[in-house]
Amino acid sequence: VPPAEQVLREGPPSQAEHLGALIGNAVARQLAASGEASPGVMSAFVALARQSILMGIDYRNLGLGWDHPETRTQYRRGEHPSIRAKPSRERAAASQQRLASVALAVAEGSCHAERVLVDTFLREIGVAPGSQVAGFADFAGVSAALAGELLLPLRALNEGQGYMNKTWEGHPIPSAPVADVVRDLTSAVLSGPQGFSRWRYGNAVGLEQLRGLDNRQQALWRQATFMSHKDGRCTHEDYEGELGFFWATKVGGPSHGFDFSAHCLLPLLSNARHKVVMLSDPAWPAHPAGRAYFRLLWAEPAAREQPEPRLWLEPFQCDFDAAKVVDQSAWVQPFLQHAISKAHSMGVTLSVDRALTNELHALARGFSGPRVREACERMVLRPSNGVVEASDTLSDRHDWVQMSEELTSPLWRTLYIPYAKT
Repeated sequence: VPPAEQVLREGPPSQAEHLGALIGNAVARQLAASGEASPGVMSAFVALARQSILMGIDYRNLGLGWDHPETRTQYRRGEHPSIRAKPSRERAAASQQRLASVALAVAEGSCHAERVLVDTFLREIGVAPGSQVAGFADFAGVSAALAGELLLPLRALNEGQGYMNKTWEGHPIPSAPVADVVRDLTSAVLSGPQGFSRWRYGNAVGLEQLRGLDNRQQALWRQATFMSHKDGRCTHEDYEGELGFFWATKVGGPSHGFDFSAHCLLPLLSNARHKVVMLSDPAWPAHPAGRAYFRLLWAEPAAREQPEPRLWLEPFQCDFDAAKVVDQSAWVQPFLQHAISKAHSMGVTLSVDRALTNELHALARGFSGPRVREACERMVLRPSNGVVEASDTLSDRHDWVQMSEELTSPLWRTLYIPYAKT
């Protein structure tokens, strides 16, 4: 298996050369010249080889835990101890040999390229070919997953469920519902490029979480809102399809990710009420440099009144590698501007930490009619589709089983009430 540093340094210009550096030049050239591999197939081969060989971690043997990389660039470099560990390198070598055999079979016309790539991807993430997940998987879904670098996140979630059975405080998490949600989210991802986001917002639990919003508000909440800011920064709720959510908690923290405290990632992946605002900074072009959890919650109603929705913005986090080069002091305004814009478009009150009260007042001057005030409210948490909920702003427990409706403790926050609510 060639070192990642060698491949990244040389940067082969063509897909065939890049694939050749990973599985062998002869078979890669034969595949490219055969006419059996479309550009989409070649891209999938390269991504599959890169993620299973250069970045590969054997979660089946190493398990999930705090010894895995903390940043996305650490995975891409392929030099972290858990990637270079003997079980991971042995598994990567087996993946390399398998991919070379698959590429040769495709080049010789003895198998259908797209179907065999789907089957190979399923095997790489620990999913049996005849399983329910396999029945949903198609090439477009697998290609989108590979483009989003989801091989390792899906492998960790499918192979590491034995490490997702206790909360941070040691309370048991029921294993069967966790297995169900991992199966369902994996099926959704692999069913097509938009399958994951359709499942998040379209399942029964997700629809219940958004109950009370009108159709326009629901559509606006689902929208992957994008906003440009000065100095070339932009904020975005990932992109269409939302596959970037799998990597979101590798930006800053760390409190959880797909391969440590992975059960805490399930609420973000599985709940219609849960999104993340990402910040891309030109000083760090590799991937989003910052992120903040963003939720659609409901304030406990007064007597005989209906619950009111709240856009709940949590503190932003900065990628540990990006923190060396970006100016985080300039980030508060973009995150708040993004949330305020969403609040205005939806006509929903925004709730933020009271430490941001002055910044919120300053930004409110740019709009006609909004009010900013402090309030103590309890949030209604409708059941989580991710078995647990995880938040340091909603509870002091960090993570807890949340399969039934509950109320938070009274929480002091600063509210931004847009003109549509006055």
